Amino acid sequence: MENKTFTQTEILANPTTLSWVYILYNIKTKEMNIGLSFTLVNRLSNVDWIEKLVYYRSFGNPFDALAHKFLLESLSVESMMHNIKQVNPTLNSLTVEINKT
Repeated sequence: MENKTFTQTEILANPTTLSWVYILYNIKTKEMNIGLSFTLVNRLSNVDWIEKLVYYRSFGNPFDALAHKFLLESLSVESMMHNIKQVNPTLNSLTVEINKT
Protein backbone atom coordinates (compact mmCIF):
# COMPACT_ATOMS: atom_id res chain seq x y z
CA MET A 1 0.00 0.00 0.00
CA GLU A 2 1.35 3.41 -0.95
CA ASN A 3 1.74 6.03 1.78
CA LYS A 4 0.45 9.24 0.18
CA THR A 5 2.14 12.52 1.00
CA PHE A 6 -0.15 15.55 0.90
CA THR A 7 0.80 18.90 -0.53
CA GLN A 8 -0.03 22.14 1.25
CA THR A 9 -2.73 22.83 -1.37
CA GLU A 10 -4.37 19.46 -0.72
CA ILE A 11 -4.30 20.07 3.04
CA LEU A 12 -5.95 23.45 2.60
CA ALA A 13 -8.55 22.02 0.22
CA ASN A 14 -9.63 19.22 2.55
CA PRO A 15 -8.01 19.27 6.01
CA THR A 16 -10.52 16.78 7.45
CA THR A 17 -9.04 13.89 5.46
CA LEU A 18 -5.92 13.89 7.61
CA SER A 19 -4.95 12.33 10.89
CA TRP A 20 -2.45 14.30 12.94
CA VAL A 21 0.15 13.10 15.42
CA TYR A 22 1.47 15.91 17.57
CA ILE A 23 3.65 16.58 20.59
CA LEU A 24 2.86 19.29 23.10
CA TYR A 25 5.70 20.42 25.37
CA ASN A 26 4.80 21.76 28.81
CA ILE A 27 7.12 24.68 29.53
CA LYS A 28 6.54 24.48 33.28
CA THR A 29 6.93 20.74 33.92
CA LYS A 30 9.14 19.92 30.88
CA GLU A 31 6.81 17.01 30.06
CA MET A 32 5.73 15.98 26.57
CA ASN A 33 2.23 14.92 25.61
CA ILE A 34 1.90 12.83 22.45
CA GLY A 35 -1.51 13.00 20.86
CA LEU A 36 -3.57 11.95 17.87
CA SER A 37 -6.28 14.13 16.38
CA PHE A 38 -8.44 14.38 13.30
CA THR A 39 -9.00 18.09 13.93
CA LEU A 40 -5.68 19.46 15.12
CA VAL A 41 -6.72 23.10 14.85
CA ASN A 42 -9.64 22.43 17.21
CA ARG A 43 -7.42 20.49 19.59
CA LEU A 44 -4.90 23.33 19.72
CA SER A 45 -7.61 25.81 20.63
CA ASN A 46 -7.81 24.02 24.02
CA VAL A 47 -4.07 24.26 24.76
CA ASP A 48 -2.91 26.21 27.83
CA TRP A 49 -0.34 28.96 27.50
CA ILE A 50 2.22 26.73 29.24
CA GLU A 51 1.98 24.12 26.48
CA LYS A 52 3.40 24.59 23.02
CA LEU A 53 3.19 22.51 19.88
CA VAL A 54 6.74 21.40 19.06
CA TYR A 55 6.06 18.58 16.59
CA TYR A 56 3.32 17.49 14.24
CA ARG A 57 2.92 15.17 11.31
CA SER A 58 -0.07 14.46 9.09
CA PHE A 59 -1.16 11.11 7.72
CA GLY A 60 -3.73 10.21 5.10
CA ASN A 61 -4.39 6.88 6.79
CA PRO A 62 -5.53 6.83 10.45
CA PHE A 63 -3.82 3.46 11.01
CA ASP A 64 -0.46 4.97 9.98
CA ALA A 65 -1.03 7.88 12.35
CA LEU A 66 -1.80 5.53 15.23
CA ALA A 67 1.29 3.43 14.46
CA HIS A 68 3.44 6.59 14.44
CA LYS A 69 1.96 7.68 17.77
CA PHE A 70 2.78 4.30 19.31
CA LEU A 71 6.30 4.50 17.88
CA LEU A 72 6.87 7.91 19.46
CA GLU A 73 5.51 6.68 22.79
CA SER A 74 7.97 3.77 22.75
CA LEU A 75 11.00 6.07 22.42
CA SER A 76 13.03 7.32 25.35
CA VAL A 77 12.70 11.00 26.18
CA GLU A 78 16.20 11.60 24.82
CA SER A 79 15.42 9.87 21.51
CA MET A 80 12.13 11.70 21.16
CA MET A 81 13.78 15.05 21.86
CA HIS A 82 16.50 14.25 19.31
CA ASN A 83 13.84 13.54 16.66
CA ILE A 84 11.92 16.71 17.50
CA LYS A 85 15.07 18.82 17.27
CA GLN A 86 15.74 17.44 13.80
CA VAL A 87 12.67 19.29 12.52
CA ASN A 88 12.36 22.02 15.18
CA PRO A 89 15.86 22.72 16.60
CA THR A 90 14.82 25.64 18.82
CA LEU A 91 11.56 24.05 20.04
CA ASN A 92 9.55 26.97 18.72
CA SER A 93 5.79 26.75 18.96
CA LEU A 94 4.42 25.49 15.64
CA THR A 95 0.83 26.50 16.35
CA VAL A 96 1.05 29.40 13.91
CA GLU A 97 1.85 26.97 11.07
CA ILE A 98 -1.18 24.83 11.87
CA ASN A 99 -3.51 27.82 12.19
CA LYS A 100 -2.57 28.83 8.64
CA THR A 101 -4.09 25.59 7.33
